Amino acid sequence: MANGSVGSLILKLHDVNAVKFGEYKLKSGIMTPIYIDLRVLVSYPALMNQVSCLIYQRMQEEDLRFDSVCGVPYTALPLATIISSKHEFPMLIRRKEAKDYGTKRLVEGTIHEGETCLIIEDTVTTGSSILETAEVLQKVGLKVTDAIVVMDRKQGAAEMLASRGIRLHPIISMFNLLDVLREAQRIDSQTAQNVRNFILDHQTFSAKAGNGSEVPEKKQCVEKTTQLSYADRAKLSDVHPLASKLLTIMQEKQSNLCVSADVTVQRGASPAGRQPGPKHLLAQDPYRHSKGLCSGSRPQTAGFGRQAQLPHL
Repeated sequence: MANGSVGSLILKLHDVNAVKFGEYKLKSGIMTPIYIDLRVLVSYPALMNQVSCLIYQRMQEEDLRFDSVCGVPYTALPLATIISSKHEFPMLIRRKEAKDYGTKRLVEGTIHEGETCLIIEDTVTTGSSILETAEVLQKVGLKVTDAIVVMDRKQGAAEMLASRGIRLHPIISMFNLLDVLREAQRIDSQTAQNVRNFILDHQTFSAKAGNGSEVPEKKQCVEKTTQLSYADRAKLSDVHPLASKLLTIMQEKQSNLCVSADVTVQRGASPAGRQPGPKHLLAQDPYRHSKGLCSGSRPQTAGFGRQAQLPHL
């Protein structure tokens, strides 16, 4: 690709304020001294055509083999559309979210399982947007081996994508952009150096010796046993409404006695108490005769030869 055409594009991008210097917040939350906003391209058809031509030239230079193209939503969609229409490449559209009606597909277009799709993107910092698109395409049976990007901020995207088997082909690199703008006296040397220092100090991917990529180490999950109060148990989402009510009563009374029944006849009055189940702990069965309280009555625990195990609620 001719350096002159790329240099011309850089100056035009600066002219239309697609390259901004100052303090801007990135998607990651980091403040950056330079911001690339290629969304403005849609207002400049000639410039958008120039970018599309350079993307096509890069395809030819790299001798890329693919069956369809897909622009990362949303800024790269018009670029992919122009290339698809002008050079008659089949195009696929990846949705950011599936509709809740119709086909509910995340990838629109005619899909032939096993074919290769070339991803087109406007700007990359970490490469996560390209990777997300690749994963969606792969889930529907397509292969993704290459991606072309207009602007690579040189903060680790190429290395990260390479670790996932995707080759990144940039049209413009951040350091190339800075050199062109400085030589054209659009920015001074100090501004260029400040941006360079920022890029070098804010790399998003580092290679680990031996396996080619650094994967965040997962910390061992140590499960802690938390003793919940009755009130806290009552608020749990998977607790039955009746159990929740009983737990609330137990909390209010500060007692494990959650059900009490006054009866007037002892015989047959409490069969549950005589047949303990796995959720019973203790039954207290004081009874009253119809003619008054029996003298000498005492708690009955018949049938409880063992203590049952209470389940965790």
